[in-house]
Amino acid sequence: MSDMITFDTEVSVNDAKKMTATKVKTFALVPETDPILREVLPEFNFDNPPVNANEFASTLVDTCKELNGYGLSANQCGFRHRVFVVGTADNYVAFFNPKIVEIKGEVHMAEACLSFPLLGIHITRSAEVVIEYQDFNGEKHTEHFIGMTARCILHELDHLNGIVYTTKAKPLALQMAMKKRNKLMKMVKKIGQANRID
Repeated sequence: MSDMITFDTEVSVNDAKKMTATKVKTFALVPETDPILREVLPEFNFDNPPVNANEFASTLVDTCKELNGYGLSANQCGFRHRVFVVGTADNYVAFFNPKIVEIKGEVHMAEACLSFPLLGIHITRSAEVVIEYQDFNGEKHTEHFIGMTARCILHELDHLNGIVYTTKAKPLALQMAMKKRNKLMKMVKKIGQANRID
């Protein structure tokens, strides 16, 4: 994976103390049935930005971390901004207005999505991607990604184009995955009820 862009996080000791006393700001996810997940999102206009790009991307990152995800797009949180974030730990990149330059190879493997809890589906995606995008300052980059990072980027780019991963699954595979998820949801509900304190 190529070098990641870091966010503007330089703070004073006093600022750091204040921040630890307050909860990190995060977004709520829209339900999997929300129509925004099936919309093609418009270009993010850096000449007349609808939001502060750095702050918005940072909140997407904090939300993704809070949910233990590897990637998150704006429309998963109900926003029509053409941006997603991908990464792990403290190493995330914000991709504004991403465009595929080149794809190579194919890999078939299990995939999940924060918008579809407990739903793992095997999906075929390209093994490598060259992508052009803008960072939160509007500067253009072209980078090559492989493996899991390429998969995450392609998954999130689909979100920006109104495509959810369930539409890429074979019908029988999707049906089996949905049955498995329903069983898991029932188990989670039972555990929650058993642990409830009245």
